[in-house]
Amino acid sequence: MTAILFGLFSALTYGAADFTGGFASRRVNSYAVVIWSDILAMPIIAAAAWLSGDTFPSVRGVWLSLLSGVFGGVGILLLYRSFAEGRMSIAAPVSALMAGMLPVVVGMFTQGLPGVFVFAGMALALIAIWFIAREEGSSLQLNWVNVRLPLIAGILFGMFFVLMHDIGGESILWPIFILRFSAVAVLVFIAYLIHQPLTPPFRQWYLLLMISVFDVTGNMFFILSNRVGRLDVAAVLASLYPSVTVLLAWIFLKERISRSQWFGVLLAVAAIALIAL
Repeated sequence: MTAILFGLFSALTYGAADFTGGFASRRVNSYAVVIWSDILAMPIIAAAAWLSGDTFPSVRGVWLSLLSGVFGGVGILLLYRSFAEGRMSIAAPVSALMAGMLPVVVGMFTQGLPGVFVFAGMALALIAIWFIAREEGSSLQLNWVNVRLPLIAGILFGMFFVLMHDIGGESILWPIFILRFSAVAVLVFIAYLIHQPLTPPFRQWYLLLMISVFDVTGNMFFILSNRVGRLDVAAVLASLYPSVTVLLAWIFLKERISRSQWFGVLLAVAAIALIAL
């Protein structure tokens, strides 16, 4: 039950970060939002790691942390690119599904098959993600052109989850600091190549700080869920973050939730109940 709670808290804070990031991206260049929220998070994480006495990871852990930051950073870029091409109704569910499915496959090979109820709950959760993330009435022409970028982004997010699981066995906060260092380096390099502005208006700093806190907290809860539970369960529960984003948009931005999204939320609740049995 502790692992499930940590996984759900991870989805809650990831969803809050996604909502805040989307809100900020309406005002500031999306590259600047991602890069500066990561930069703002780094001193917070370093201070927390130092004060808590968190163990610095081994050389292997450092390399895995750097690699996970690259996966996460490039994944975000590809997802934003697919959003920009006007395929959000396809990109969101495909990327979220792949982010949840890949750790499930890895978990089955490394940790064995889960129980029947847990397996059924994870399958139901993946279906819930699809309904929650897609827009009602959207045309889902799932050809290679439509799904190429979100599919790759989802695979990268899934690899990020897998590496975070491996790293979390050594420490919690320092890997989160290190992966942000590599993510910022990759994103700045790509932004420089395509001439994207990276200086956000000062009036938006509070949003960037909120994104930083939410995202870091999500990473911490995901690592904790992995420590006391299974990789596949933690990743699937964390991948339910679109439901939180949708609900926050409904509450604060008065955006309408479609019938299919409400259905997805109900499926997610049922999935959580099955996993908890």
